[in-house]
Amino acid sequence: MYWLSALLLAAFAKGAHAQSTAQTSVAPDLRECYTDPILLNRNNLPPTTMQTLIDIIRQIEDNPNVRVDLRVMAAWLLHTYRQDGIQYHRREGVAMSANVLPFSPTFNTFHRHRLLLRMIPSNPQGMPNITLPAPLKCALHHMLSTTVDARLRGDESNCGQLSQYRALRTSRSARGGRNGQLRQHNPNDDVESTGSFGPRTARQLMGESACPILTGVVNSRWGAISAGNLIAGIAAGAEPQQISITDLTRGSVLNYQNVQQTVSAIFPATLAGDLAEAVLIQGTRGSQAIEIGSGGNWNSTQARRFFMLSNRLNIEMTDPEIAGGIDGFVLGNTLLSTYAAHSEIRLSQLLDMFYAPRNGVFNSNLRACNRQNLRTQFINEPQLAGETNAFAAALDTIMPLEGTLTGGLDSLVQSAIRNFQTYSSSNLHTLSCATTETTSPNFRLRTNLYIVLDATWPYNTIYPAISHLLDAIEVNKYGSSVTLLSAFDGSILIPQTFSVAEFHSAYTAAAHQAFMTGVNLETSLTTVRLMMVENLRNESASNYVGGNSTVLLYLLNSAAQSNQIVVDQARLLREGVPDTRLLIASSSNQQDNLANLVRDPQIDLITLNLAATGTNVDTNMAQVVAGIQTVGRRVVNPACGANFAPESSGTRQFIDFVEPGFINFYRISPNYFFSDNANARVRVSFGTGLAAGTLTVCHSRSVSMPSQNSSIGIVDTGAVTCQNVATSGTADIGLESACSDSSTIGQCPPLHFSVQSNAPGETSTATCIDPAVCRFPNSIRFQIQVDGLGCFSNATSILSSVIFVLFGLLLNIVRSL
Repeated sequence: MYWLSALLLAAFAKGAHAQSTAQTSVAPDLRECYTDPILLNRNNLPPTTMQTLIDIIRQIEDNPNVRVDLRVMAAWLLHTYRQDGIQYHRREGVAMSANVLPFSPTFNTFHRHRLLLRMIPSNPQGMPNITLPAPLKCALHHMLSTTVDARLRGDESNCGQLSQYRALRTSRSARGGRNGQLRQHNPNDDVESTGSFGPRTARQLMGESACPILTGVVNSRWGAISAGNLIAGIAAGAEPQQISITDLTRGSVLNYQNVQQTVSAIFPATLAGDLAEAVLIQGTRGSQAIEIGSGGNWNSTQARRFFMLSNRLNIEMTDPEIAGGIDGFVLGNTLLSTYAAHSEIRLSQLLDMFYAPRNGVFNSNLRACNRQNLRTQFINEPQLAGETNAFAAALDTIMPLEGTLTGGLDSLVQSAIRNFQTYSSSNLHTLSCATTETTSPNFRLRTNLYIVLDATWPYNTIYPAISHLLDAIEVNKYGSSVTLLSAFDGSILIPQTFSVAEFHSAYTAAAHQAFMTGVNLETSLTTVRLMMVENLRNESASNYVGGNSTVLLYLLNSAAQSNQIVVDQARLLREGVPDTRLLIASSSNQQDNLANLVRDPQIDLITLNLAATGTNVDTNMAQVVAGIQTVGRRVVNPACGANFAPESSGTRQFIDFVEPGFINFYRISPNYFFSDNANARVRVSFGTGLAAGTLTVCHSRSVSMPSQNSSIGIVDTGAVTCQNVATSGTADIGLESACSDSSTIGQCPPLHFSVQSNAPGETSTATCIDPAVCRFPNSIRFQIQVDGLGCFSNATSILSSVIFVLFGLLLNIVRSL
């Protein structure tokens, strides 16, 4: 591993690290983000969330030409997409010029960024010429780049709403007049922003907004986080370096000689960098006590894009920067040991494990919910003081300040660190690990969700609801997919994607306004059913045995007209595509009109009461999410295809994975075991994989999510049966006479079963090192085998229904003539 270190150090010595993002103009590759009016409007970019950040990084890692490890990737991201301090500049009365871009990196964070790039050299030859789609590139740039946009936006009258959150805030210590970190906020007080930061009038100058926008922030369950600090800490920890202060300042005269002569890169990359900024800026303004911490709030409750600070003074080390600095410092300091044991781990996997509700980075203590304990464990106060002193001395040589410090640097640093420790311990509240686990499911949803959208919904009302769904079902390459269809005719509006960033880039307000409005169940349901039938043909051709569930969700805002043709189309969907679950969510109660289209009207028909501002999404969409959760992953007989011609599956199997301590839920339709076949069964084993711990396999005919604890509250205590699978053992579920009490397929209940890993969350064995199939390196591999499954369907009924539908369509055509 030392060849890379030597190469990077050589590059540093030769000045090869000089990057366009270190120059005093907007980097050429990033200028599109500041010139294209569509990209200037942040509402056209994916939300700034941890899921989005991980998704975009995964797409870069999955590029077939990218063959670099985590260390090179982290440094390359910083040098390519991070450019701190970019601000808008335009003088009153000065006409715009086509040759002048009114943006440049002038905010104080840029100067620290320039020094940081010297300390974390990159090897651009190790990366191919990556071309991300423009919305993803600009989203990544804004998530990594820290600056403050204090221009008037026109919504400053709403800044006062932040004061309404005081009852929900944690009070700050001994610094009256400033609001602290938000624990939560009232969704009814959301402050929406236009997000269009293009040319402004003369009165919209820097420094006028009472609640400036902080960029470079991503949202997570454990608070807002500075992604730039986070990635910089990882990059610095990947290749630990001691940098001489004289090399860092390149011959500039140091004003402070009594400081240590080297700095460790991970400190300026994270905590010491922000502390040094606060010391120099506040110190030259005459402050003897350095204020640390500045809270704020997101502009909305869903699809967050704008983090607004609660004030505009002493914002050099904000709450997101503190959280991101701590996380980056911890991950950077543990990276060498993690990498030594798991050299195959990707950057996206490291982030995904750390910001997960359970397990952590091969250690249940190493996760974001444990931030407070990690802070006290890893931060050495005297060491932090020495590193901050030294870096402040270096930063002082290049940062423009309001005055010149002629002494007292050490006392200012001590004040900053004391206030940092006090503020972090009492104000930086993070959802605890205990609360995190009790409020998080121990299973991962994997579904192919088809949303059939009634475009009469106002975009600002329905978009937050859809965004919430995407987060709830975890749209990503290892989880769920989403496809957006038209309720007018069933046409595809946004093709199937496993990327949450791509979906948000495609589903904008402008795109929504271009969709055809209205609901036509005859046309849309027929079109969607035929698409599902074609999917069955394709899966049969590829020997598809099992995987994601399939859920069809209608989101209606207007009354839907149902007739016999619609009813028959719904029945054909149930009988011909038996693994698809139809859910209908509507803004009005349509039980009487649509109850005969779904399997269970009490569960599958949902009335929504979405607010026009999109602020009550969680409670309104809870039943929709619950309905999707109860649909287990599919296990099928691929020989059936779309025709369900009688054919045995023989013996077939597929490989799946489960995280330590998690459960996967599966479902087999009675269409595959309706006959009395003594050989029909499902078998679960470790197969040829590397076993870790044991598996528990539970099954039921009445409980859709069977597990060891699912018998609680169930009247029939025998409804769930469980068995354990050891290293070389198997769990068999027999399907002989499984439908003997049913005269039709529709009367026979499906088989629900689950596979639970009993491996501890601290499992460090790399049981799966292929990121193409495994979300985490310690995911547990197992095999599901099916034997003797058949193909059963009401073929005659389906054929007659098809004829009836065709006759009905023909009759409607004749009547219209």
